[in-house]
Amino acid sequence: MKKLLLFTGMLLLTTHVKAVELNLNLNNPDVRQCLIDSANEEGWELKAKYLDENDKVVLVFKKEDKVVEYTGNQKLEY
Repeated sequence: MKKLLLFTGMLLLTTHVKAVELNLNLNNPDVRQCLIDSANEEGWELKAKYLDENDKVVLVFKKEDKVVEYTGNQKLEY
C-alpha cells in the first residue's frame, strides 16, 4: 500500500500531463480512495470523476494550471 502511495505521489509531480496511463483498477473503491488521498496530500484537487465511452472510470485532478487524468484499466461492470 505504501509503495502505491509513493508511486502515485511521484507521478503527480510530473508537469503538464494530459493523461497518465497506469495499470490501476479504478473499479476498486480502495484503489480510488488511495489515489485521491495521495493526490490531496500533494495539493491536487479532484475535479471530476466519470465513466468514459468505454465504461472505464476516469478521475481528473487539477493543481494550479496543471490537469492530470487517470483512466482505469477495466470496464466497470454494473
